[in-house]
Amino acid sequence: MNQLNKMAVILLGAVLIFQLNLVSAQQHPALIAGNEDKQAILDKIENEDWAKSAWENLKAKIDPYVDRHQSDPEWIVSRMSMYWKDGERFTQCYIKNQNWDYGEGNAPIPTVRLPGMRTWNSYINVPLEDRLPYSENGDMLAIDRATDDKTPVRVPYKKTGHMVRANNNEILSLAEEAAFAYWLTQDEKYAKFSSDILWTWLLGTYYMNPPLDPEKSTNGPGGYAPGGIMGYYDYEQIHDDHQVHASAAYDFLYDYLKANPHRHLSQIGKNTTEVAGVVFKRFIDLGLIRGGKKGNWNVNGFKNIVPSMLVLESNDFYADKKGKEYYLPYYTKITTDYHEALPDFIKNFDEKTGLWPESPGYASGMISLVFDIGLQLYQNGVNTIGQNPLLQKAALANLGWLDARGNLVVFGDMRGGPADFSVFEKMLTYYTWEGDTENARKMAIVIRKGIESGQYSRSEADWQGLCQYQPLPDSGNELPYQRAAYSPHHRHLIMKNGNSEQNGLMFTLYGGAKGGHLTDNGLAMQFYGKGWALNPDASAYESYWSSDAIYHRSITGSNTILPGYTVGEITINAMDPAVDPAKGFYNSSETSENCSFSDVSADEKRRLVAMIRTSETTGYYVDIFRSNQADNDYLHHNLGDETRVVGENDNPLVLNPVAEIANHHHKAYSFFQNLKKIDYNKDFTVSWKINKVSPALNTDMWMMGQDNREIYLMDAPPTTLRTDVTPGMVNKSPQTTPTMIVRQLNNNAQDNPYVAVFEAYADGEKAIRKIEKVAGSEKFVCIEVDSDGYGNQLIMNAIDDKLYEPSDDTAFKGTFGIASEKDGAVEYLYLGSGKLIRLGNYSIESVDGVVSAELKMESGKLYYSANKPVKIKVGDDNLKVYPAGFNIEVK
Repeated sequence: MNQLNKMAVILLGAVLIFQLNLVSAQQHPALIAGNEDKQAILDKIENEDWAKSAWENLKAKIDPYVDRHQSDPEWIVSRMSMYWKDGERFTQCYIKNQNWDYGEGNAPIPTVRLPGMRTWNSYINVPLEDRLPYSENGDMLAIDRATDDKTPVRVPYKKTGHMVRANNNEILSLAEEAAFAYWLTQDEKYAKFSSDILWTWLLGTYYMNPPLDPEKSTNGPGGYAPGGIMGYYDYEQIHDDHQVHASAAYDFLYDYLKANPHRHLSQIGKNTTEVAGVVFKRFIDLGLIRGGKKGNWNVNGFKNIVPSMLVLESNDFYADKKGKEYYLPYYTKITTDYHEALPDFIKNFDEKTGLWPESPGYASGMISLVFDIGLQLYQNGVNTIGQNPLLQKAALANLGWLDARGNLVVFGDMRGGPADFSVFEKMLTYYTWEGDTENARKMAIVIRKGIESGQYSRSEADWQGLCQYQPLPDSGNELPYQRAAYSPHHRHLIMKNGNSEQNGLMFTLYGGAKGGHLTDNGLAMQFYGKGWALNPDASAYESYWSSDAIYHRSITGSNTILPGYTVGEITINAMDPAVDPAKGFYNSSETSENCSFSDVSADEKRRLVAMIRTSETTGYYVDIFRSNQADNDYLHHNLGDETRVVGENDNPLVLNPVAEIANHHHKAYSFFQNLKKIDYNKDFTVSWKINKVSPALNTDMWMMGQDNREIYLMDAPPTTLRTDVTPGMVNKSPQTTPTMIVRQLNNNAQDNPYVAVFEAYADGEKAIRKIEKVAGSEKFVCIEVDSDGYGNQLIMNAIDDKLYEPSDDTAFKGTFGIASEKDGAVEYLYLGSGKLIRLGNYSIESVDGVVSAELKMESGKLYYSANKPVKIKVGDDNLKVYPAGFNIEVK
């Protein structure tokens, strides 16, 4: 649809106009593009390099199959998962314990095979060329991605997991792409290939009734009865997505299918549109009474059925008067007992932050799906995006969960990996259609950032991108930069210092939650180096039913302390830069260019994580973790393929093999293998090296000694299944992950906390020269970090309101403080939520209550920043009161 035509048909939600618009004769294609858009798409391919590459990529993918089909039309069809055997062409399947049990009936043609089981496993399909043709018993060839041995194995039907659905979806996707190619080129070889696949699926589905579940293992009886989670062709309605590919293929092939009906239609006295209507309406009718009313289940359910709605004819075509305009309001306005319509489910997005209340992977997926549906509806004359500005805020909110590389932070049920840049492409499309040049430019900035960082390529666009994506308007490629982001619902905060892959610093700190695909992970932390999360939460389980899911989806897959707190509310004791959740997701001010910290309590635990930059290219993290338990295990996973432990004076520590960790604090400890142990009470350093990248990437962890300590090193399960979450794919399945537990026995870790310093660096770039304890008591700790050429910092933390003097010329009263010297002179004083910090003749003191403030020397001049009025002393001068402000020169 060109710009003028689109603007002419936008309906801004008026229900009467909406209905009048839809009762007109249905035109095909209608789902993503109309015939009036074809020339613009052809021009795009001709004039835009990315579009030309995307089109060539699509043709390179489908042409070998399409060309083979001209002389061997059975090849592709034979690889579909069907009930092929005459006498076993089932028309009714039965479910037991959420898996396929048996089938009955015999259709006149093969019917589409139901997946063998709801759960999935580590088996994936072999390449299409190697799959079994006409597999009558449903056996499939698979590769087990959990092992290094990639030799194909034969898997029985009832053990194939999601392979059946994946196989049919892959073949239907080829039909979908070929149908688009036919529409664009009118070359009938594409139509023949696509229609042969589509007819096999369409008629094979037409003869199949929805499965029955007599024992209601899916929370409903199945068939056409309401309730439960089961779909028409999957055990979960959110996975009932055959129709998504089939509806697009049908839409583009509509005229060809009517002109070339399948010979079986004459035997049953039906035409193409009638049979298609029966099949798509079954998916819709079942989809509207199954699945879930809340969360991602609701939106994923609509993602599957809205395309089926949009390719239907108008009401008058059907005997029951239920066509396109009958069904669409169930998405746009009518909430039922089974599904929330858009006006209701949009309320799930937080008005302040714009975030969806589930883990980042699900949240990003939700906004992408809503925009997908929104553009499909816009194509059909309904603007659901402009009526809901919160959708636009939600799309941008996901940027706050990205690291410098453009990957989503990993917590809760998610895999990580790059942001879905297609969301911003869809927003660019919408704004271009609406003529909103300013917002279109903002979207172009994000897209260019993704391209620049290597996380995204427009040339990899699918056929929908070819239809929808617009030329990029002039823009930069630097994303807005926020130092801190905090979502109370997710109990999750992010802090950054710099936003470049090479030199940016970043950490996350969060509490455990249940529901919304969040997990009971304890008070957990992750930190970054060279653009990578170096201790990410483990997320390498195949499915929620996998035996190792209990490890990955619980506290044992995170970096925290056991036993004790796993889930519950958290309290932000102090945070700088601070975020006001009542105003939004991000900080609105900052105190120091060098220092950031968060001090968080949860139940009996309290954790302070600080990020200290020592130059444009160097910095480190401090972790002070208290736990009010007599016995504690400090659990830390770190990426690496080489590990080294040294004690005082850099003497290597020899850890001896042990059979187990006694007195497990969690049953998932059983997944730790190759355990080694040493009793050691003094300061020590653990180094992890990633040799799979060049130069090698290192992480050093120094930890202050405490009494009654045991150090364990072990191999934990893999960190990830993805190829883009860890540098050099280190610790990807089936590799293990080097992991450490520091056990503290009969020594309360509230009074004697775990104190650690982490530094990440490439070979040859280590900056920290020395770390040592300066002072400590039950409520106070002070360490000194000396960086070669970058000065030294005295780092202080207290959990009471007393005045501490860790050295003759230093005083501190507050939560967090840093006194930094360089070349023998004061570099800065930083006071994080405190009342006083002094070094020699320099001091900052609050006027009333606690303050976050900094006094720094820069080019021979003194500057201060403070969020409230402060008293400052310099040299022999008296204390002088200064108002709140940022980076103000001290006169």
